[in-house]
This record gives sequence, structure tokens and C-alpha cells, in this order.
Amino acid sequence: MNEPNDEQYNQLTERLKASDREAFDQLFRSLYAPLVRFSFRYTRQKSTAADIVQDAFIKLWHHRESIDAEQSIKAYLYKIVRNLSLNHIRDRSFEQNGLDAADMPADQLTDEDQETDLRTERLELLKKWIMELPERQSEAFRLSRFEGLDHEEIADVMNVSSRTVNNHIVQAMKNIHRLHEQYLTETRHIGYG
Repeated sequence: MNEPNDEQYNQLTERLKASDREAFDQLFRSLYAPLVRFSFRYTRQKSTAADIVQDAFIKLWHHRESIDAEQSIKAYLYKIVRNLSLNHIRDRSFEQNGLDAADMPADQLTDEDQETDLRTERLELLKKWIMELPERQSEAFRLSRFEGLDHEEIADVMNVSSRTVNNHIVQAMKNIHRLHEQYLTETRHIGYG
């Protein structure tokens, strides 16, 4: 099936809100494959990605009456799939990691563990800075740098133009650089104080 244009998506959204199963089916057939590919980028497992997309469509059907007709249904589904994919990764990470290195006595940590802790600490600091960014900058930056999406894909997810995505990412990088410089200045001051 050819992908619907924006006007057709709007019509399908209105029909879906009215519990039209044919509209739901058309949305499913037109977006299922691209959404599975999108989820696969996170999960790296095709069957898991397919399950996540099916869950997203189930969620869409259950919440069909509260869908905002002004919002892009395509962007809405991408957001649902992204969130479900990230939840899956988080849950799987907790299952696989079991005990944390933080639970180990310090004298049992190797140099490699301590290096890993330092990298983890720096990554947590970066995540903190990203969360301090304005919401749209943070979202664009995370989709680009952590999830590997290109500007066009991010534009679809965020329902903005590619140029706006670029502006958000450039501004995010400037803000992160500023926060990093602040951090370096503070740690140097503390180190010499």
C-alpha cells in the first residue's frame, strides 16, 4: 500500500476516532513495516520490534477516542513505538545486569571496573545535562546522538521540519558545551580549593 499523504492521514485519524476498523487497518498496513524498522534500531531483534509495534497499535486502538486530531497520527505512533522500545531496553538491561558494581565492596573493584565507573559517571553527567535542555532540544539531540536517527526521521517523530531539527541539535550542542565548560571550571576550582 502506498503511504497516505498528510490529508489522508488526517482523514484516517478522524475515522479512527470514530472507531472505524477499516481506518485502523489502513493505518496498520501503511505504517507497520516502517515502525518495525524504527523499533529494530533500538531492540536489534526483529521479533521484539514486531511485538512492540503490535503493542503500539493496540495502545492506539484503546486510546483512539482521545487522540488529538491536530497532532500527526504518524508522529504519535512513532513516539509510542520509541517509548515502548526504550522501555523494553531498560527492562531488559535491568534483567541482564543483576547486581550492580555499586553493590560490590570498593576493594573488590578492578582498575577496569573503576574505569567503567568513571565512564558511567561521565555518561550520567551528560544525560543530566541533556535533561536540563529545553524539551525539544533534548528530544532532538537524543534521537540524533543516542538513537541514530537522521534529521528527516527526527522531523517525522517530532512533527517539525528538518531545518528545525538541525536548529534544535545545534543549540543543544552549544548548551551542552557551555555546561561542560562550567563543570570543568567548577571542578578545577574545587581541586585547587
